[in-house]
Amino acid sequence: MFEVEVQVGKNRLVVRIWGDVDKEEAQRVGDAAVSAIDRMRPRFDLLSDLKGVTSLDYEGTVHLRRIMEAAKARGFRRVVRVVGRSVEAALHFERTSREMGYDAYLAFSLEEAERL
Repeated sequence: MFEVEVQVGKNRLVVRIWGDVDKEEAQRVGDAAVSAIDRMRPRFDLLSDLKGVTSLDYEGTVHLRRIMEAAKARGFRRVVRVVGRSVEAALHFERTSREMGYDAYLAFSLEEAERL
């Protein structure tokens, strides 16, 4: 399951993902987030809440990578990633971020992420 929220006043995009994420779910997340990124002003913040992810389909990561590519193309200011139970997902996204030339801040709760 997932939720994509645009916080216009804060120029922030919040993407929450939880549960088992298969290829089809990852595509839906990617489509919704990329569409939302098109509405963001440059230098927006991207907050990814992954603490509820229990498994992540390897083929689905291609669709989630589109989020990061679109954010980079739009000109994000910072990425904050909330990590939790899925160390595998956190490590995968961190590795992908570095491959794309940026580092994400890590947080352990949504409240902590919003303070960063």
